[in-house]
Amino acid sequence: MNEDTLYRYIEFFIFSVYLIFIYFLIQIWFLWKDIEKNDFFLKSLANESFFRKNCIYIFLFSSFFIMHEFFEGFNLEVLNIPNSILFFELFDMITILTLFLFAYNWYIFLKPFAKKKNLLE
Repeated sequence: MNEDTLYRYIEFFIFSVYLIFIYFLIQIWFLWKDIEKNDFFLKSLANESFFRKNCIYIFLFSSFFIMHEFFEGFNLEVLNIPNSILFFELFDMITILTLFLFAYNWYIFLKPFAKKKNLLE
């Protein structure tokens, strides 16, 4: 498998994860509108494990994004790193995966708090 083919597969994967990420953002938006914001919800939102997970996702996202931009400023062929384009695409892929996991974590958290609507209402 040559570099160009691998690059196309990675780009397709990144685009697919972006679409799934947008789907989860829309679902979170719909769930947020249906949630009754009461004390129990606010207390569970401040849950230590949920907060810790979100901090980790934000840290990872920003770290991979910064590393991508930092290394992009260097000439990687001078450092003898082969396939430098794939190196950057790897950072892009990991960055969007952390965003996806962040959105999925919020979706799973909000889903039990949304009130169910009947079709007849």
